[in-house]
Amino acid sequence: MQFENIARMNNWSNEEKACVLTSMPRDSAAAILENLCPSDLRDYDNICTKVTLWRCTLNRAVAWPVA
Repeated sequence: MQFENIARMNNWSNEEKACVLTSMPRDSAAAILENLCPSDLRDYDNICTKVTLWRCTLNRAVAWPVA
């Protein structure tokens, strides 16, 4: 949410948001971004989709651990 507010205040386009977001990945985000092709790294909506899918997968693993 904070990132979106900053982007809105600076009138960033989706491509600008993608560039800023991919320029400073940390921890698990870096692993997600490693698997994207260069054109996907400029697609903010695609990045958000990938992160959302990753979070859903993580939440399922925590909620229903496999024995």
